[in-house]
Amino acid sequence: MLVKLHGGLDGLSVVIPYTDSAYVDRRPSIAVARPGERHGAVDLGRGLGLHPALAPLHESAGRAERFAVICGVGVPDHEDGVRSHLPSREFLHRGGRGETESWVARLLRFEGMTDRAAWSFESGAQPMVEGVAVSRPVVAVGAGAASARADTWSPERPKPGRPGVSPQWADIDWMSSADRLARGYPEGRLGRSLAATADMIRANRGLRLVVADDDGYDTHVDQGDGRGGTLTRKLDRLARAIAAFWTDVSERDPVDGPVTVIVITEFGRAIDENDSGGTEHGRGGVALAIGDEVVGGVHGDLPSLVADDVWPVSVDIRRVLADAVASHGFRPWRGGIFPGLPLPNRSLGLLLSP
Repeated sequence: MLVKLHGGLDGLSVVIPYTDSAYVDRRPSIAVARPGERHGAVDLGRGLGLHPALAPLHESAGRAERFAVICGVGVPDHEDGVRSHLPSREFLHRGGRGETESWVARLLRFEGMTDRAAWSFESGAQPMVEGVAVSRPVVAVGAGAASARADTWSPERPKPGRPGVSPQWADIDWMSSADRLARGYPEGRLGRSLAATADMIRANRGLRLVVADDDGYDTHVDQGDGRGGTLTRKLDRLARAIAAFWTDVSERDPVDGPVTVIVITEFGRAIDENDSGGTEHGRGGVALAIGDEVVGGVHGDLPSLVADDVWPVSVDIRRVLADAVASHGFRPWRGGIFPGLPLPNRSLGLLLSP
């Protein structure tokens, strides 16, 4: 399961170097408080904390050592354009530059899998599965507030003007709104997408890779700290949705086989707070990993809060994707899946070997 956060997630609000005095100096109004303080970070050890809004992830998977924060993740290019949304997203979607289809399409073709192995809940043109013939199950995600009947649509009666559910999922007993809320899924498109993914995995019909997305992470203004603000509200809903999904598939109604959730964004944000209580576009940032194959903890390098203006990229964003799919039996290092990504001498150590 891949969850994309559009806009550029601020990594230094996710993993907090609270023992470094320069952190507060460079972020006077958006620095997250130390562990133990009111609205303070969750202590991860080694002088690092986790944003308090992400506590549900730590509680559901972190204590079982199945929650990881991967630091320094980004697009491996020093051109100025890498801080623009479009080229960075295209790199993420296509697994390299100059490609005309998604890396997911190349992966399925190389592995000899049909389109039934992938599904997308992406908004808009579904770029992560470009080249893969998937449709979106409107019965599962609906239009939210646009229709009070989002949970009453059936595969046989899709919303007019929207594609219906493929025959592969036509007889799924989709989780109702009441069921979703009872299981801890928050309202909103991401919560509905993850609840539907849990239903689809349990159906055991060959689904191997699911993509969902969430927007609103371009926090130039009113980013906030652990007490509130735009980012706290976004992270709260993100954490509750993923924690509910993880608990759903691992404890409440366990599914067959391992499940991994990767949370990734197109770039990180600048280290310094701007004049609007937010942050500008940066380079490196963080990715999150939750699941059976994950080695928990904080991996990778943090920036120097004395010398750096932005978080340097030390982990190619494609390495996270490749490690994730490799841990589930795929062969991402072959077949031109990620053009130009060198075969590693060793695993990143983020995910267990298959």
